[in-house]
Amino acid sequence: MPIICEFWGFKVYMYYQDHLPPHFHVRGRGTHAVISLPDGALLAGDLPSGIASHIAAWVQENAEALMENWRRARCKEPLLKVPSPKRGV
Repeated sequence: MPIICEFWGFKVYMYYQDHLPPHFHVRGRGTHAVISLPDGALLAGDLPSGIASHIAAWVQENAEALMENWRRARCKEPLLKVPSPKRGV
């Protein structure tokens, strides 16, 4: 499960050939969440207060790169790093 981004004490992962709908996993600060693509909605798990909206904004800023990584993961191709958000929490 490759790490595609790290920020604010969280790591963002995508699994190769993961199930639909398109999504990624966020782990850190004692939590695990599954976030949908391309909208950034919380599908499962939980995030600390205030973080979900920042992650949703990050998804919107990087939707194209995240969806390309989803395509790559489904095809077992190497994943690319996605830029970290510009502001911290």
